[in-house]
Amino acid sequence: MTQANFSASDRIRELRSAIRYHRDQVGDDRCWLDDERLWALLSDAPPKRTSLPLFEEMMERCTAFHAFRNSSVPDAASTAAILDPKHWDDDLIPLNTTELQHELTQLQAAVRSHQNIGDRNRTLEDDRMLYSILPEKLPADFRLPPTEVFLGEARAPYAGCPSFWRSHQNCETKEHQLSRWGPCATQNET
Repeated sequence: MTQANFSASDRIRELRSAIRYHRDQVGDDRCWLDDERLWALLSDAPPKRTSLPLFEEMMERCTAFHAFRNSSVPDAASTAAILDPKHWDDDLIPLNTTELQHELTQLQAAVRSHQNIGDRNRTLEDDRMLYSILPEKLPADFRLPPTEVFLGEARAPYAGCPSFWRSHQNCETKEHQLSRWGPCATQNET
């Protein structure tokens, strides 16, 4: 395998892995922050968010996420699904440099399309379109907890968007690690 093949192949696997992570989040682990984590892999991505937006902005995003990216049932499984993760990237094995580059371009375009949806709310259909680029064709489970749990205080302080954001209010560091619950520790403690 040439260096160009190796680099394109590695980059494809990196992007696919990030899309799979996004797809495989379930329940209250699903969050609009997963979008930012994925989009950060684009070459022209804005800098990683490390500061907290205003509480109201965060809750607006959580509310829109629950309204537009929630389903009462998981998606149906495809008969073409590849169930064994060991074979999810087998399609890359026979590809030459040009074909690998084409696949990489398609993946980047899918992530960029998911990012750039214009002035409307991102929906389940946008997520489904993103996941359709993956060769394994596995279904996603878009079910979210009830509104009072996801957006409210029903299980505070252990669940819910308001609790998550409050958990970051007393972080010792100003660079928040928004991929996990706060409080964030200083670098010496992580």
